[in-house]
Amino acid sequence: MLINSDRREKREAEILEAALEAFAEYGFRKASVEDIAGRLGLAPGTLYLYAKDKRDLYRKAVGKAFGEWQDSVRRVAAAESDPVERFRASCRAAFRYLAEEPRLRRILARDPELFPVVSPEDPFSDINRASSGFLEAIIREGQAAGAFAPGDAEAASRVLFSLYVLFVQKAYVAGEAGEEALFERGLELVLDGLRARP
Repeated sequence: MLINSDRREKREAEILEAALEAFAEYGFRKASVEDIAGRLGLAPGTLYLYAKDKRDLYRKAVGKAFGEWQDSVRRVAAAESDPVERFRASCRAAFRYLAEEPRLRRILARDPELFPVVSPEDPFSDINRASSGFLEAIIREGQAAGAFAPGDAEAASRVLFSLYVLFVQKAYVAGEAGEEALFERGLELVLDGLRARP
């Protein structure tokens, strides 16, 4: 039973990877279940063992990519012991991730509502709440260590996450030049505002 479960998980990961490739290349509308299945040498019907329909496959593939984005930031953060440096490194890693992940960048450029600045409906609110919570935990850790000023860590993390989404949208969706330099300047301003004063 465990072997079948492992094999199923491996197959699902392969399918979601192929789906991400197809959606990045063609966009949601033009990518077909046949395109995705063909990349794997599978019959299109096989994909329906892993997803209800193309929309479900899209959501799962993008959700997996968002999870990998989040995991990469957590790995960077884990390498830093100082809360200020953990905050700085996490923010930089989160922002720069899309520069190294062209598939997800292309998907977001075609479908910016997947990572909305303002939207009544966030399709990945669970993942985004976890990211904001991760930022909150770093702020609380910095407060406990005396590196960050006391205050409402939850509100700060929500505001900062919203600013981060705006920077991602401007830099990677709208393709505005100079956003990385502005992000770096903004990061230092935020850190200056968070730091405890003697």
